[in-house]
Amino acid sequence: MKIESKKNSLLQKLALSLGSAAFAAAAFAQTPAEVESALADYADNVVVATYSKMGAAAVKLDKAVESLKKDPSDAKVAEAAGRWKEVRKQWELSESFLFGPAAFASLDPKLDSWPLDRVQLDAVLAQIDSGKLEIDAGYVRDYLGAALRGFHAVEYLLYRDGKPRKASDITKGQMAYLAAASRVIAEDCIALEAWWAGSGALSEEKAKYLEEAEIEVGKPYAAEIKKAGKSGSRYGSQAEALEEIVQGCVDIVTELAESKIGGPAKSGDPKECESLYSLTSLEDCRDNILSVRASYEKISPVAAAKSPDADAKVKASIEKVLGALDAFKKPLSRSLGDKDALNAAISACEELSEALAKAQELVSK
Repeated sequence: MKIESKKNSLLQKLALSLGSAAFAAAAFAQTPAEVESALADYADNVVVATYSKMGAAAVKLDKAVESLKKDPSDAKVAEAAGRWKEVRKQWELSESFLFGPAAFASLDPKLDSWPLDRVQLDAVLAQIDSGKLEIDAGYVRDYLGAALRGFHAVEYLLYRDGKPRKASDITKGQMAYLAAASRVIAEDCIALEAWWAGSGALSEEKAKYLEEAEIEVGKPYAAEIKKAGKSGSRYGSQAEALEEIVQGCVDIVTELAESKIGGPAKSGDPKECESLYSLTSLEDCRDNILSVRASYEKISPVAAAKSPDADAKVKASIEKVLGALDAFKKPLSRSLGDKDALNAAISACEELSEALAKAQELVSK
């Protein structure tokens, strides 16, 4: 009798405990309106804001290269190289949201294909130098593949061994190609901004780039994120939009672990390191994680409402990856013998991927 009473008491306590947990979850769960606000904050203040800065930086790169072409000097090469780093940084800060327009408009491969096809590119440059080929932005945009354009083509023409090249080393053909490729970068970056924010949100200067290139974009993608679960959005529910946002984070962290860091770590080949000519691969990786942090912070309250522990794990794991990247003493291509640093960075990325995957399960329900 006493045993039975004790059992009933325990069952009652368990029921009360579960009931309290369910009540707490219901009490702290985000309302649809709160989730919509978080999605709007993400779309406007992370994605659109980043692409707006990237477009502005790309215009400055285009102008710097045009000035270099008209009046070559070492100072102007250095100026253009610095402008390249600025637009490159904004791109890397966007890599947690390579879904949507970056994917279906093929702007990710057009801007950031790696490795660069050096053999083919050098052949094209030789043709320009010999007078057999005239190059302009239209030719690059319409006739050259992704491995011959974008950030790494311009990087190759501006940098050697981490430093800006001498103006006297840049041939006439290289200069012409540099100007054409830089113009196309500006067009593609502005197109990404327009795809998300809408063409009407562009400045007059940016809009002119798209008009001259005859580039048209579809309806603003940011609106589809904001209105997830409502008419006019490709997302059937807010959970679908949240899931895609977290998946974008998972994708870039996985790429770091398996490719950007993991690839050269496994092969020991410096040529596998991205941004090889400017030696900025580690900066790229760090900016990728900052991109993840910026994206996740906007939807963190949704995950935290369901599991504070899972949310805290993601945030702690992000900081752990940043710490592992900061521990490198040299550029990545010169750190391939530092197995401890490489393994620590890869392990931290894998841990972050797992933490994000758990958070994704929470926000998708």
